[in-house]
Amino acid sequence: MAFENENNLLEVKDLHKDFPIERGLRRKVVGTIKAIDGISFVIKRGETLALVGESGSGKTTTGRCLMRAIEPTSGNIIYNMRSSGSEVDMMLLDKPLLKKFRKHMGMIFQDPYASLNPRRTVFETVSEAYVNHRINTNRKELEEIVAELLGAVKLAPEYMLRYPHAFSGGQRQRIAIARAIALKPEFVVADEPVSALDVSVQAQILNLLKELQSEYTLTYLFIAHNLAVVKYISDRVAVMYVGRIVELADTEELFGNPKHPYTEALLSAVPDTEPERRRKEIELQGEIADPANPPGGCSFHPRCNYAKEVCRNEEPKLVNAAGPDEKDHFVACHFADKFHLIGVE
Repeated sequence: MAFENENNLLEVKDLHKDFPIERGLRRKVVGTIKAIDGISFVIKRGETLALVGESGSGKTTTGRCLMRAIEPTSGNIIYNMRSSGSEVDMMLLDKPLLKKFRKHMGMIFQDPYASLNPRRTVFETVSEAYVNHRINTNRKELEEIVAELLGAVKLAPEYMLRYPHAFSGGQRQRIAIARAIALKPEFVVADEPVSALDVSVQAQILNLLKELQSEYTLTYLFIAHNLAVVKYISDRVAVMYVGRIVELADTEELFGNPKHPYTEALLSAVPDTEPERRRKEIELQGEIADPANPPGGCSFHPRCNYAKEVCRNEEPKLVNAAGPDEKDHFVACHFADKFHLIGVE
């Protein structure tokens, strides 16, 4: 199974994740939640692909499936390894092989207060990967490695003997980042890594992530709600709604020229730097569709201001709506070529 483009680090094909709905003492299955409903995309080596959408759209589930922290129901997750030049389908790895393969991946969680063990020192937390993967190093070598990692995230090496309670939220997230890059992975899932931090600290962490990406040649899947943050850090953006990708394009193209009504609504909430040029925010009616009982046709049609009869009856496919001389711009909408939607500069 060969990659069409050697610059692609990861290729996801028709990924599904279903959660059973169980009722009663016997836990009888009475339904299914389609958290991820057949998504396909690639992540290019060295880029940051952002996943955005409302809560419940499937962003975090996607990130955890790519790590196989939770088991996908079906699909393919194929990595093109830089070190060996080989391709690996993570869906085919058993537990021992998966453990070995996880050396090439890291994950940064949303809440730095919950993601660090309060009973472990910084040294124990950051060096945990070396212990779990049984990488032969003595205590002195580990201390040197941890000191180097703490320096990389702008923390003093003498902090390694302290416990998480001694640090601020931003410092804890730096520790979590050091843990994620401890084994110099190729791919990192960052699940809302700045949403729990003060605004003044968010910029510092974002700049740190960009510096580390350049220094360690990292590839990020960046999951977020804040579109201003996404615009700053991402190279491409995928918009998710009820377990599906409804739009995918370069960041500048998507922000300036959205082609899906849901993307337009999300962008309308982004604060403008010039108040006198303030756009009218689009207020979507109702709540995000129920993934256990999604509406027929386009799942966004009950909330869409542009919906027509075909939207209620026929599910749109994710297709490339870019012109002949334009960059790829994928969108799942029956009328993508007819809309003139409003973006942000």
